[in-house]
Amino acid sequence: MTRKIRFLILVICVALFFIAAPYIITYSLGYRIDFEQKKLVITGGIYVKALPQGADIIVDSKISNRTSLLSPTVFVQNLLPKQHSILIKKDGYHDYKKTLEVKEKEVIRLERVVLFKEKIPFEDLTDKTNSPFLKKDQEQIFIIKNGDLYKNSPEKSLAILKKIISFEVSGNNIIWLGLDGFLYSSNQDGNNTDKLSQTPLKVDNNSSYKIVIAAQNIFLLENNNFLLLNQKTKKFETFYSLVKNFKISPDGQKILYYNESEIMYSYLNSDNPEKIFLNRFSEKIEECFWLGDNYLIFNIGEKIIISEIDNRDNINMITLQQTLSPGDKIFFNQQDKKLYILTGNNILVSERLIP
Repeated sequence: MTRKIRFLILVICVALFFIAAPYIITYSLGYRIDFEQKKLVITGGIYVKALPQGADIIVDSKISNRTSLLSPTVFVQNLLPKQHSILIKKDGYHDYKKTLEVKEKEVIRLERVVLFKEKIPFEDLTDKTNSPFLKKDQEQIFIIKNGDLYKNSPEKSLAILKKIISFEVSGNNIIWLGLDGFLYSSNQDGNNTDKLSQTPLKVDNNSSYKIVIAAQNIFLLENNNFLLLNQKTKKFETFYSLVKNFKISPDGQKILYYNESEIMYSYLNSDNPEKIFLNRFSEKIEECFWLGDNYLIFNIGEKIIISEIDNRDNINMITLQQTLSPGDKIFFNQQDKKLYILTGNNILVSERLIP
């Protein structure tokens, strides 16, 4: 090989290096060419955590990875900033589908996915003493009698608080609504009383009142009117009307409230929680429970439905194969994670529904 040829090869290699270097650098920094938009863009990613193990994570119809016992998460990188379809599936389980928008330099997180079996087995509950529908005679610490609050103790029969209509124990304190319409707080001996509200409610002895303390918020269900104590004005204001019932999530960070046709929830991380609408149904919602911290289980007519609370794109819902008859009741036990169905004189219990 002559010196001239060697020099020519060197020149070509140097030229190729300078041509390829910018592309290699931009590629390593996450830049890609979006041929649809005809421009250079920065990519993003999707982080997925799904249970149970062995689920296939499919992004844009391409299998990205499979979760395992050691790694229940999958991170898909270098995605163009646009809508991407996500499918999570496992044999014998309902599919999970969602379409999310990936933005430049951002990672979309989908980390609370649980797949549910297509056929959830139920069996008869043989020991009826373990029935969650059985009213157990549990000793109440406090009782209301003739408008006064008593400590349920044989050593002390004197009224702790007088002229109250509803109360809730919060730690070492009692929060109560007086017949005068004001909300108060005291210790469990009825001392060190503080007035929490500055504007009285119009109390009706024929109405029902239920207080709930959730994180930094105080709610009051007055018949079907769901009220929230405004921390600035110290006044109860309507939070949501026509509420049938409410429940606090197991992690204490969210509150579920629903009526006969709508399901809503809110995060309890502010003085004015945002109302998040989940769904509306034409049939009557009977009961609704938290299924862990990120799913709900409820019954409508003869159907039992499990729904996620992630309202980005479509809300994934499944209907259990187990059907109900008129008068049947359901109960989800947060301790053993099992669903109980009261049907006539029999009680059916499922296997554990969530990890």
